[in-house]
Amino acid sequence: MDSQQAIDYVLALARENHLRDVDLLLGREESMTVRVLNGRVEKVDQSTDLGLGIRVVSEGRTGLAYTERLEQTAIEKAVLAARENALLLDPTEVVLNTEIPDVPAPGTLNLFEPELESLAFDDLAAFALEMESTAKKSDKRVTAVPYASVGKSRGSYRVVSTRGMDYTQEQNSVGAYCGALLEENGLRKTGSHHWSARVWDPGQSGKLGRKAVELGAAVLGAEKIAGAAMPIVLDEYCAPQLLGMYLGAFYAEAAQKGQSRLKGRLGEQIAKPELTLTDDPHRKGAQGSRYLDPEGTPTQPLNLIEEGRFTNFLYHVESARKEGRASTGHAGRGFSGGISTRTHNVVLATGAHSLDELCAIPERCLLVTDLEGAAGCNPLSGDISIGVQGFLVEGGKRVHPVDSVTIAGNFFELLKQIEARGNIYQPNLTSTFIPALLVEGLVVSS
Repeated sequence: MDSQQAIDYVLALARENHLRDVDLLLGREESMTVRVLNGRVEKVDQSTDLGLGIRVVSEGRTGLAYTERLEQTAIEKAVLAARENALLLDPTEVVLNTEIPDVPAPGTLNLFEPELESLAFDDLAAFALEMESTAKKSDKRVTAVPYASVGKSRGSYRVVSTRGMDYTQEQNSVGAYCGALLEENGLRKTGSHHWSARVWDPGQSGKLGRKAVELGAAVLGAEKIAGAAMPIVLDEYCAPQLLGMYLGAFYAEAAQKGQSRLKGRLGEQIAKPELTLTDDPHRKGAQGSRYLDPEGTPTQPLNLIEEGRFTNFLYHVESARKEGRASTGHAGRGFSGGISTRTHNVVLATGAHSLDELCAIPERCLLVTDLEGAAGCNPLSGDISIGVQGFLVEGGKRVHPVDSVTIAGNFFELLKQIEARGNIYQPNLTSTFIPALLVEGLVVSS
C-alpha cells in the first residue's frame, strides 16, 4: 500500500481497537553519494529508508512500535505491539495535543529546493571529478586526493494523530567534501573542506578543491607550542562544533535524570551579560527549522540564556508533564525510536570583529582552525579536553602553524570567558549559528 493508505489503515485500526490516543510518524530518507579516486568514479551509494512509527497512549502509559513494511499484516502487528508495550510501562502522564494549531505552510521555511531533485549521477560525478582534478593541479606538493565525494539527500516526515493533527515537512540538500594529502621535506598534512547548500552550484567544485589544498598547505611544518593558559580564538567552524557538544545541558530530561549541571540554576547568571543564546525554529533555510515538533507542539523562538542569565530548559510533552509545565516544542523523534529532546537552530548573535581582528585583540593567542576528536569532552561535567590544529598568533600576525596540542577547560566556565565574537557564521547548512569566539582561560598543553 502507499503512504496515505498506510496512514488511513493505522487510524482505522485505532478506531477498531478503541484507541483514542494514537499518533504516527511516517519518515522517508533518500540519498545518493558519488565518490571518485584517481580520475574515476570509485563508488556510488544510494539508499532509501522508509518507516512508520506508531505511538499509543493509554491512561498515561506510552507504547511505541514501528515497521519498515507498509503492508496490512506488518502495520497490524505494529499497532498491537505499541498497545501491548503501553500496558507494560509505568504511567508517565503523557497526553496527545487536543488543540490542533494553525501554523504557516512548511514551505515558507525554504527547506526544499525543487531544482535539486533533477540532479542525476552524471551531475554529481562531474562535480566530484572536477573537484579532485582541481585539487591535484593547485599545488605541486599534493601527493593524493584520497577523499573527493559529493551527494544529494532528501528527507520528509509526516505526523498524524487520532486527535486530528496532520503535519508534513520535507527538506533536501546537496553537499561535497574534499581531502587532499600534501608532502614537503618529509612532512605530511591533510587539508580538508566541505560545502553544503540547497542550491546547486557546479562552480563550487573548483573552489572546494583549491580550499582543501590551501588549508593543508597552511599547516605544513606545524609545531608544538609550550603549554600555558592563553587566549584562544575558535574560528567560525570550530566554535559551533565545540559548543554544540554541550547543548544537552539545556535539556529538561537531562536535569530530571541528574545529568545536567544546570539543574536548579534557572535565573542564575551563567554567562557574561552580553551573551544571549536563542533556539530559533523559524530561521529560514536552516537545518533545524520547523513549525511543529513531532508531537504536534507549536515551536517558538526561545532564549536559553538571556543577557547572561539561564532562562529556559527545553521540554517535550513527557518531561514537561513531570514538572507541571507545557512542552516548549522540543521533541525529537524518528520512525524507529522514542521521544527525545532536541534543539532546533541555536543562535548566538555575531559581533563586530573579523577573524583577523579577533586574533589581534590579545597580544598572543592560539587560533584554532581544526578540532581532532572529542573523547576528552564530557557533556555532563562540561569538561573540555580536545586536540586542535591552528596557528600561533602574536601581535595580530600568524607566526607558525601549530599541531599536536590540546586545549582544556570547562564549558560552563567558558560561557563566562567569551571576550569577543566574530562578524560572520560559517556558510554551510547548519543548525548551530555561532560565530568565531575569543575565549580566555583555556589551557594549552603539548
